[in-house]
Amino acid sequence: MSGEDAQAPVADATTHGASAPDAGPQTAPEANATSLSAPAPEDDRRELLDRARSFLLSPQVRDEDIWAKRTFLAEKGLTDPEIDGLLRELPSRAQVPQVPPRTYPQPPPSRLPDLLAGIMRITGWIAGGSAVLLLIYSRFILPRLARSYSSRHALITHQKSLLARLTASLASLKEAQSSAYSDLPRPDPFREPPEYRVCRTIDDILAVCEDKEKIDEVPEYSLVRCAIGELEREGKDVTTGALFERLRAKIGWLETAEGIVYQERLWHTLTTASPFTPSNPSNPSSSTWTYTPPTPPPPSALLTSLSTLHSSLPQPVPAPRYQHTQQALADFTGYLTTRAYASPTFLKGSGYGIGGAAEDGGTKVEEEVKREIKALKGLVLNRRSFMSSLHRQPSQPALPVPPTPGG
Repeated sequence: MSGEDAQAPVADATTHGASAPDAGPQTAPEANATSLSAPAPEDDRRELLDRARSFLLSPQVRDEDIWAKRTFLAEKGLTDPEIDGLLRELPSRAQVPQVPPRTYPQPPPSRLPDLLAGIMRITGWIAGGSAVLLLIYSRFILPRLARSYSSRHALITHQKSLLARLTASLASLKEAQSSAYSDLPRPDPFREPPEYRVCRTIDDILAVCEDKEKIDEVPEYSLVRCAIGELEREGKDVTTGALFERLRAKIGWLETAEGIVYQERLWHTLTTASPFTPSNPSNPSSSTWTYTPPTPPPPSALLTSLSTLHSSLPQPVPAPRYQHTQQALADFTGYLTTRAYASPTFLKGSGYGIGGAAEDGGTKVEEEVKREIKALKGLVLNRRSFMSSLHRQPSQPALPVPPTPGG
């Protein structure tokens, strides 16, 4: 440190001490510096030296440069011999008690190497396990997955081929059916049940279905047809609003939740059935509707051929009224004749004009023949009564059954 640099802090300290007389208690070096700055008379030379000695022993100045101390003391009015004496009185640096350096605990050793080593070991284990898993997957699992995939692919391809063959077969079948069934009669899409076919108004339909629980069993086509015909006969415009207002006025059930669904069905029938023609096809809701009865389809060639064949065949002759009864009596007579000539003891002791006691063998035959005659007679009588009641006219009474002998 140069003399000027050392002198600067001392001068600053002296100046600070002089310029702030009202400050708080001053430290010892500042007080010494202030006391040295005051002019000392010759009789107070000893007091000046004591102050200079105290100044030099202060901790703030003790470690300053010797030349800075000398210059500062000279400026305060001390002579060189006095300055040399004061400097010789200063204790040497070896005699000054040294403040032991502050000791700090040693930091623990870094664990970064162990951490890096653990990370490397974990990485090695993960890499080794991944390699083992990859080997197992490539050796055992991947071939099975490949075979399963190829099997599924082959199965899907086979199913697609079968489906294509089925589609082609169905298309050929439809073509063959359309060509083979071209002569068959087509069903009438607007065919109505017989009880609704004769209806002309909504009231007629309600009279037909009055025993039904719900009106939704009525065909939509018949109800719309009758409503349009009723409005046309009254001379009103058959608009969509007028048509549905008439239906709701006549059928209160249409206002319910189920009736709204039925109204949608009526609207679908009105807009899709060809006999109902709107005046503005692009806007059916605001159109006027007309009903054109559908023309029956012409008879097919098959029906014409069947009619011709039926007319060319001879008509069967109706059987006589009592043909079955006569045939049964004839069969019964033939059976009696056969049994009479077959057994010589048939009429002995039977009460038919031939007397005499019957032998044991003849009695058995007679009893058997009697049982058969009674069974056949019952069958003939029942058949005769049934056929008589079946064939007689309502005004003609049934013929009485004549009593049979021995019955």
